[in-house]
Amino acid sequence: MLKLLSISKEDSNKAMVLTYLGLQYQYNQQDSAVYYLKRVYTLSTRIHYVRGIVNSLTVQAGILSDQDKQDEAIALDSEAIVVAKKTNYIKGLAAIYNNIAIPYKNKGDNTTSLDYYLKAASLDEELHDDYRLAMAYANIGAVYNNMKEFNQGYAYSLKGLLLARSLDHQTAMESGAINLAGALIPLKRYDTALVVLNDAKDLAKKLNDYGMAEGAMNDICAIYLETGQPELLKQNATELLRFATSVNDKQGICFGLADLSDYFFEKKEYGQAKVWSQKAIALAKQERLMQSLRSAYQGAAKIDLVQGNVAGYDHYTNLKDSIDASMLSDKILKNTQELEAKYFLNRKQAEIDDLNKQQKIAQLTLRQRNTINWVLAGLVVVIALISLLYSRNYRQKKKLLEAGTMLQQQRISELEKEKQLLAAQAVLQGQVEERARLAKDLHDGLGSILSSAKYSFTNMKENLIITQENAEAFERSMGMLDKSIIELRRVAHNMMPEALMKFGLDTALKDFCGSVGQSGAIELTYQSFEMEEASIPTTVSSAVYRIIQELVNNILKHAEATTALVQLIRKDNALSITVEDNGKGFDTGILDNSTGIGYLNLRNRVAYLNGTIDIQTAPGKGTSVNIEIGNIAA
Repeated sequence: MLKLLSISKEDSNKAMVLTYLGLQYQYNQQDSAVYYLKRVYTLSTRIHYVRGIVNSLTVQAGILSDQDKQDEAIALDSEAIVVAKKTNYIKGLAAIYNNIAIPYKNKGDNTTSLDYYLKAASLDEELHDDYRLAMAYANIGAVYNNMKEFNQGYAYSLKGLLLARSLDHQTAMESGAINLAGALIPLKRYDTALVVLNDAKDLAKKLNDYGMAEGAMNDICAIYLETGQPELLKQNATELLRFATSVNDKQGICFGLADLSDYFFEKKEYGQAKVWSQKAIALAKQERLMQSLRSAYQGAAKIDLVQGNVAGYDHYTNLKDSIDASMLSDKILKNTQELEAKYFLNRKQAEIDDLNKQQKIAQLTLRQRNTINWVLAGLVVVIALISLLYSRNYRQKKKLLEAGTMLQQQRISELEKEKQLLAAQAVLQGQVEERARLAKDLHDGLGSILSSAKYSFTNMKENLIITQENAEAFERSMGMLDKSIIELRRVAHNMMPEALMKFGLDTALKDFCGSVGQSGAIELTYQSFEMEEASIPTTVSSAVYRIIQELVNNILKHAEATTALVQLIRKDNALSITVEDNGKGFDTGILDNSTGIGYLNLRNRVAYLNGTIDIQTAPGKGTSVNIEIGNIAA
């Protein structure tokens, strides 16, 4: 999508790409999601794309609601409602009604939440959108349950569940089943509730919705506790604990521990009941699960009371009450903050209204002054015309002088750049030629001398009679000579690979990447497409070879990677270089102030080739370097 974004025109398709990018980050990197969604809003407003505006506002509102910023979420959804109504975007309006109901429900305003859910359902019915209607019915059932109107909650949840089953809409089936059970339990229809909860549990596991599955299992345990079936309670509590442990969900583990404590309490095994209760308390404390901790304290108090431990009962009751007080205090604080926010918003609005009034007064004053100015201008029309002509003539001359100066400066800048480019080209060409000369001298001159010396010593050995000790010393000297010859060849090859000079860039890179891969240090893959060696100048080939060599050496030294890719693509007269690895990556911010020789060499070589370099990396994400070079035959 990022690649698609880079080539998209400023139209609705680009707005959709930006929206999808925002959705990718919605639940893991919300700052990035908001960045892309704000771009959607800006672009969609400019091109009058209503769907883009609505999508941007509603998804941002959902993020704010997740962050418990309910009033800010409601403000964005309200803005989206105005846009959708103004443009008669009915389908979008139904989605916004469903979206805005959520922050109202989170605030505890069930009446307003229900009103919006019912509006959404009404529009979905008009649009015959059964898929969304099933979810709307399930949501309405949940709100009625929150309002303790369980018969209504039962009716809408059942309606949503049946419609979802006919559509095989599994998400709506899951929500409908959970909400239906939420109505059946307080209505004491336990047998039906058990059937529905078991279906919801299996479906939630299938959808990998662990929290919903654990909630269903916990409700099943509550039913068995309420109906006096301790063995079934134990069986389901054990299943819940095993499942929650397998997915490492701490809330579910707390549920299972508390349910097992209830089982042993029912069996009058109070010692075991206390063991499981203490485990639930310890985990809830560690994970700061306040509701679970409150329930665990209440369970511990109940155990101490039945054992006659009044001090323990008082202790755990006080702890439970302190949590209730803390939660109430948090709620009061939250309500206070919301009231303060509304107060400041109203005050801001008043300031805006006051500024608007002042602006209107200033406009009237300005209009009056303009009238006076027009009257005065009529009296001195001749002087004004002369002044205008003189001023225009003066500005034209000034513009001509400025344009001439700018052209001169631009030409000087171009000449300086050409001079720098020619100097860099001369330096690089000189480096290539000097490397080639030194490599040839080392290989053909010193290499030949050393090889001849080795040959002479070998023949000499066959005609000499020497002691065992001298023979060993002779062999060591021969070994050192072999190592010198190998090292000489390695140095000569590094200075100017023979394959690069004889067979061109593609073959040289194949040899280089092959040798790195065969060393076992890393699994290195080389790919090339449409490479034509004869048309690439030596200076360019040498620079590209050194660039790739530097990047691969950096991977070997720093990346701690197991695999890497070198890719070379030629299209027309341009060259694209990609070097990627699966290593540990790094923070690109360190490159801004980097003074290392390797990075400076890399940057200078790319600049010499009039290329661009793009480095994509982050800690733990690997590294991808892309270099684009144009006009390689120039």
